[in-house]
Order: sequence, then C-alpha cells, then structure tokens
Amino acid sequence: MRVVNLRLDESVIEKIDGISSRLLISRSEVIRQALTLYLSLIENIGFYFKPSIFQPELEIYEERNSLSVDLGNNLSLTVFSIAYGGIGELESDWLRAKIPRVAEIMAHQVKVESLCRFTQPLAIQVSTGNNLDYSLRFYREFSKRLDSRVVLAESENIAETKQSFFSATVIGVRDMKIKNVPRRGDRIFLYGKVASGRRILDEELPDLSEIKRLVDEVRDGKISSIFPVKGDGVHNTCLYAASIAGGRLRVKERVDGGCPATAIIVTSKEKPLEDCLEIGEIL
Repeated sequence: MRVVNLRLDESVIEKIDGISSRLLISRSEVIRQALTLYLSLIENIGFYFKPSIFQPELEIYEERNSLSVDLGNNLSLTVFSIAYGGIGELESDWLRAKIPRVAEIMAHQVKVESLCRFTQPLAIQVSTGNNLDYSLRFYREFSKRLDSRVVLAESENIAETKQSFFSATVIGVRDMKIKNVPRRGDRIFLYGKVASGRRILDEELPDLSEIKRLVDEVRDGKISSIFPVKGDGVHNTCLYAASIAGGRLRVKERVDGGCPATAIIVTSKEKPLEDCLEIGEIL
C-alpha cells in the first residue's frame, strides 16, 4: 500500500475526526472509505451523476514582476515577464543593436531572474510587436540560448511601427522550501554591473556561475536573500529588500541606475564574494 500526502482544510479534518470517533476507526480509514465510495459513484453512475467537489482556495503571491500560485507540497507555479522596446535593428530604435546581441541579453536576464527566484522554467512564451520575419529572427536567436521550451506566441505589427518590441513570459515551478528572506542587521552587497544603454551592448555580461554560487548559498542558508536589479534601479531593489525585512534602509554607498539583471543584490551578515560592493544595510 502506497503512502499519499494531501492537504485538507481544517473544517474537513474536523468532520473526518468526528466520523472517526463515532465509528472507532482511524482518520486514514475514513479517508480510504470515502475515496472508495467516491470512485465507485464515478465509475457506476458518473454519467448521470456529477458530484460537486470543493474548489481549492489558491494562494497567490506577488513579487515585483512575478506571480506565484501555491500548489502545495512546497511548490508554486511562478510566472514572470520581461519586455524590451526600442532596441534592435529597426529604423526608429533608439538603441541600435544586432538581433543576436539583443537575444543574448534577454536570455541572460531570463536565466538570472529564474535563478534568483529558485524557479525551474517549464516554458517561455515570446511575443513581439513586429512583422513575422523579424520576429522569427529574434525567436531563433533567443531560443538557442535557453534550455527550456520556447514558443513564439504572437507577432503583431498592427500599427506598422518601425521600432522593435520583444517580450518573454516565463512559466516555471518554484521551490518554496527555500527561504529568500532578508533580515534586520543584514548588510547589502551589489554584484555585477549596473549597465544600460550603449554600455549594456558593449560590456560583457556577468559570470552566471558566480550568481549560481550565490543562489546556492541562499539555498543552504548562508546568505539571507538575493534579488536581481531591474529597470527600477539599485536603490529601489534595496528598499524592497528592507521592506520585506520589516526594517529600514541605511545607504552606505549610493549606486544609481537600473539594468536588465546584469547586477544583483544579496543581503547577508558577511561579504559573500570578494568582488561584491557593500552598498548598505537593513536596520
């Protein structure tokens, strides 16, 4: 006989325990008999009889540009999106760049954000605001830089614009056993480069292996938390970490600007890497 774990509302457990007491049988036996009866009904009169079942109350968590739906068993379905506009090879792009480089930067951001969310991507949906040929060029370059399944969901250029627009929606499973929680008393460290504009095109992307190392240290409880720096900037990322800790931010070294996850912040008691820059602490 196999062991199966399941989560039930407290009110249902109370009813099971009441029946268990009256019939002098175990809670497990009540559940087994209830399932046996239910399956028998479905198999024999299910065509005419559709028993109603309670819909589970799904808990949904919001974290910056992501949503997570609690699936139970310490897992959640996590969805997050990133979008680039005005960077590419088209006439009106304010930042002219070859499609392979744009795809490389966006794929790197997907990897960093997935790592920092402890999420294993299942599929990535790409949408564009450009014609099909241009969209397919981006899709091919983007897909070959990722291990997950990538789908081109839409390419529409309704307004016939001459500017690039690409978006990627990542769907993955998150390990909820890992606590990514900053604490009061943590120091805040910046790793990577806060790069945007022409600089992001000309400089090398941060070493992904070092980011994986930091993520593993959060997983092992050696570091409190890790967050990617996005377009809203380093300072806002630090404020976000401080708000989760229920504390306030004290800035030691002001770093302005945002980036597409070419930099991350970690909160920890001790410096995690030699080339991390200490920029603040949570009081």
